[in-house]
Amino acid sequence: MITKIKQYIQDNKKVSGAVILGTLVVLFFVLRGGSSTQATMIVEQGNVVEKVILTGKVKPAEEVNLAFDRTGKVATINTQVGASVFAGQTLVSLDSSEIYADYLKAQANVASAQARLDELKRGSRPEEIAISQSEVSNATIALANAEDKLKSALYESYAKADDAVHNNVDSLFSNPRTNNPQISILINDTQLKNDINMLRYQIENLLTVWDQNPSDISRATIVKITSDLTTIKMFVDKVAIAVSSLSANSSLSATTVDTYKASISTARTGLISAQNSISTAEEKLNTAKSTLLIAQKNLALKQAGTSVEEISAQEAQVLQYEAQLQAVSAQLSKMTMRAPFAGLVTKQDAKRGEIVTAGTPIVSVISGDNLEIEANVSEISVGKVAVGNVVLITMDAFPGKTFTGRVAYIEPGETIVDGVVNFKVRIMFSEKYPEIKTGLSTNLEIITAIKENVVKVAEYAITTRGDKKYALKKEGKREVEVEVITGFKGSDGFVEVISGLVPGDTVVLSSK
Repeated sequence: MITKIKQYIQDNKKVSGAVILGTLVVLFFVLRGGSSTQATMIVEQGNVVEKVILTGKVKPAEEVNLAFDRTGKVATINTQVGASVFAGQTLVSLDSSEIYADYLKAQANVASAQARLDELKRGSRPEEIAISQSEVSNATIALANAEDKLKSALYESYAKADDAVHNNVDSLFSNPRTNNPQISILINDTQLKNDINMLRYQIENLLTVWDQNPSDISRATIVKITSDLTTIKMFVDKVAIAVSSLSANSSLSATTVDTYKASISTARTGLISAQNSISTAEEKLNTAKSTLLIAQKNLALKQAGTSVEEISAQEAQVLQYEAQLQAVSAQLSKMTMRAPFAGLVTKQDAKRGEIVTAGTPIVSVISGDNLEIEANVSEISVGKVAVGNVVLITMDAFPGKTFTGRVAYIEPGETIVDGVVNFKVRIMFSEKYPEIKTGLSTNLEIITAIKENVVKVAEYAITTRGDKKYALKKEGKREVEVEVITGFKGSDGFVEVISGLVPGDTVVLSSK
């Protein structure tokens, strides 16, 4: 099909010129008032083409903005704007030392569980039982250490909460520890001001009854303290909203505004640190409990002797550790940003050593060689266009050169352009053209239908009277009017002749 279209391009240049020339000759004689000399043309056999004319713009077929799904410190940068990258190439990586340590630990757990399974299968020896007892002892110590760390985190949470409120936020209040605290900065939002004052009153009561040194680390205690921290954090966040709207004026210096903002930032940082410390300590405590439980079960297995059920249980344990290893491995892989496809880097905002926030795009990649054209087809013409239609493409950037492509996709939903219903189409190039760049404007001819090897004549050679059509054919020096039946009408000024004319006939071009 492409070969036929290319041939059509060459033929169209010749034939269109003939049609235009004939039309100009007719117009010339019409404007002169007629003459004995009339413009003629030869009936030919060839292709009649229907096409839709559009304009469009070159864009990358693939474009992606890349971000990490977790916050971290940038460790390495392996690309820059304008660089070509291949699929899977490392672009940016975060510091993964902590996760890598977890990965090594998970690997060790798998190896250890597999070793225990092997031991069960061959039977336990006294020295192996002694080793298991040692593991239980170590796990017990680790659990005690984890409990102590959680107690410390819960204890320190009060100090950070108290510091955030009394030392950082209260400087913005009058009577902060009374039954009627009032924030002293100007707040235009009455609801926000009332919320802040009410929360300050509630938080003073909360801090008063806070268990500064909890005797237990039960789940209920953790939930209570975490909930209190959340309430205080909500209060500080509302104050931060109020402070963020402040600006220096005659009664409030820029230094004072900066001091307020710094105090609120310090308060928020302390509260977040307290929440994270409790969460981390609780997670490590749960891990320690799990480790101890596993160690105890392994010891029991060895002491009780091997059975089919015990071997099955250990096999399940191996699978569990392998799943944990895969989970950590997945987290480790997320510390490295890779190119999802080959292309060009158009944005690179990462800086070595900076902290990047989860979900913030820092690298953008487009498919450098895989380009497409996006255009709008009016509702009048969209019924003619179909996926797979060949497209002839010209660009002002490459005068005299014609590229080819195909319609790849037609959006089912409409797009309104200047109040007119249009439908977006995507056109893929039929081959790679290294010289083409994104953003170039294009002129498009979508070949919607072709009738091949038919008798054709310029539409200006046909006249219509009533429901019949006629052509003025030259026979020697005579001009004979013949009835013709036409068929397919092209977009290039030609029409198919079903009967009445044959290739080689000479016809007079009508002035219409």
